[in-house]
Amino acid sequence: MLARLTGPLLADADAESHRAALQALAALAGEHPEQRQPIADAVCRYLREPAEQAPAGEQAVALLAALARQHPDADGAAADAPCAAGCEQCLDLVLDGAILPDVDFGECRLGAVSLTDTHFHGDSVFAGARFADQALFQRSVFEGDASFAGARFNRAADFGRARFRADADFSRARFHSIAWFGRGEESLDEEDEAWEEIETRRTVAWDELNEDDPNWPIAELTDEYQMWEEGGDGTRFNHGVSFADAAFAREAWFWKARFGSAVSFQRCVFGGRVHLIQPAVDLTGARLTAAAQEKGQEWPEGQDWPLGWTTAAGLEDDGAALVVLDTSLTPYHLHLADPDPEVRLAGLRILGDLGDAEPDLRERIADTVCAYLRTPLSFAVATDLFDLAPAQFTELRARRAAQRLLTERTRPRPGRPLWEDIDLQLSGATLIDFDASDCRLARADFSGAQFYGTTSFAGATFGGKQSVAGTEVSFALNSGGQQGRATFHGTADFTGVALRSSGLMRCRFHADSSVRASGTDQDLIRVLLGARLAGDVAEVTADFREALRSFSENAPYKLSREACDELVQNVEYGTVPGPPDAPWEGRTGLKITGTDMLLTDLARPPAGADCLPLVGPGQREAAKSVIRVLLEALEAD
Repeated sequence: MLARLTGPLLADADAESHRAALQALAALAGEHPEQRQPIADAVCRYLREPAEQAPAGEQAVALLAALARQHPDADGAAADAPCAAGCEQCLDLVLDGAILPDVDFGECRLGAVSLTDTHFHGDSVFAGARFADQALFQRSVFEGDASFAGARFNRAADFGRARFRADADFSRARFHSIAWFGRGEESLDEEDEAWEEIETRRTVAWDELNEDDPNWPIAELTDEYQMWEEGGDGTRFNHGVSFADAAFAREAWFWKARFGSAVSFQRCVFGGRVHLIQPAVDLTGARLTAAAQEKGQEWPEGQDWPLGWTTAAGLEDDGAALVVLDTSLTPYHLHLADPDPEVRLAGLRILGDLGDAEPDLRERIADTVCAYLRTPLSFAVATDLFDLAPAQFTELRARRAAQRLLTERTRPRPGRPLWEDIDLQLSGATLIDFDASDCRLARADFSGAQFYGTTSFAGATFGGKQSVAGTEVSFALNSGGQQGRATFHGTADFTGVALRSSGLMRCRFHADSSVRASGTDQDLIRVLLGARLAGDVAEVTADFREALRSFSENAPYKLSREACDELVQNVEYGTVPGPPDAPWEGRTGLKITGTDMLLTDLARPPAGADCLPLVGPGQREAAKSVIRVLLEALEAD
């Protein structure tokens, strides 16, 4: 019966046939409640398969919600609590990669829910829903308002790298297990068959304002990341969000989450480790349970609160600690959380003075300023100066001031305290005319960052005396390929910087000819040769060949037109397979014609490479000549 009814639903039929099939399935579920889960599986498959919204998507989603609401309340279970994991009456939903219209699962009882890479085109209502098993929303995108108000999560709630483009409401939610709003990668073993599915996974396009796609990964090898703090971007909230009166029984993890405006955590109860440093957070009335304080001894890092907040024990009868304003930071008073950019500007000046006077505060201040710079901008950076609204103009002033606070105090200057051993956590940040020239930094993470205007790292140093030069700065993730790559939208100067293993060669440069560096820096050669460019490969190849001819006619290293023609016949732009440990990844850049070898492989051959002998002498000489030309370009003023 079920197979007969689902046939028209999954067949290439018109929308009316799909609606009729859905009505028949609803009737079957009413007559045979034991068929609810198989029917739901068929409807989920119907919603997952098309590359665009299913013709009868609204009816299909409504049917899933109706099936979930047929759940008979568990005997003796509190109306406010989710069922136990494994409840046979709770509906499991697998809608990975689906494109959904408005959805309303309010007050539904659900089992294991997997909505990774799901695109919610309308409003999404999960208010009062009860999730008996894990709820996975990794990398999903919510275009309309999303409400999880009063929802109950019995097991892990994973919103890693989800994007909320309208308002989000998690007020009164109860997280009985870990609440994850950090990075969005799945952890898989090397032999996991899921890698094959990852290759064909349909993800939501990264069309965020001011940002090229950083190519954040979908998955990573188990144990590749040693700490929770590693990895790509966290959950993004572009507009208002509330967690007011929510309760977190275990970890509340918001590392690398980005809040586009003020966010309320008022009156929240935290029962585990907290990582929440974003300056826009309001923790008025929040509490840390006594149990969490006791377990805190297991976490050497302690709780991570936004600068300006701290805990005060002994004020509550149950032993809980209140989260209160930190008066020791006066005159700073949550200035960076203020909606007025003029107030934020004043706050930055105060923070700079505090750090100058109190060395122990410097890293916390740097972390806070970095979190502020990672806040998504609500307007285009490239907007003409005279077209900016007054508040937008002041916001850009505040961001430039935040950048200067970080760079001017880590750059040695007579008469000013030097902030030493500072880490900059600027992954995903939008930076404008960022000048880190001559700065001394312990470590810096620029993975996924967007650099606009003029960028300079000339003369900068990273790491301590024991560090290998260039290993303490990252412009992409260590997993390889273009994963987590930064993008440079304007000129960039890396003269005199050691950038070995920084991932810079895998970044995207919108204007390769505007990159300057020391000609002896092999890593920068690889940057130019491996930069991924937009557009048609043939057009990019033609543009490169013309640029090569033009340069050779005017540079000290000269090539005749005949010599250039011979060179360019052996070099083109293209994509070659990725390394063996990540076979789904391709590498794009200058390659030797007719081979799967980038010029980067000649500049620094991979260990144990057996493919080099396959390159003919003429091709090898052509590649070397192109590299010499690029060296001249790097040294040219």
